[in-house]
Amino acid sequence: MAAEIQGESGDIAFNVKYLMDGLKALPDNDIQMQLNASTQPVIFTPLGGLKMTYLVMPVQIRQ
Repeated sequence: MAAEIQGESGDIAFNVKYLMDGLKALPDNDIQMQLNASTQPVIFTPLGGLKMTYLVMPVQIRQ
């Protein structure tokens, strides 16, 4: 999966079922992912201009 990343790097994990359900519902292959921290909700929006948002909570990564 190609990605253009802006900001700091970090680790984040999702329940793959919830993540895929949302990504399949978004009508564009170019998706913007917005997040503030790996423990806060993440917002996915299509870059194609459609006004649609998918919000998903990450799961905790145990070290």
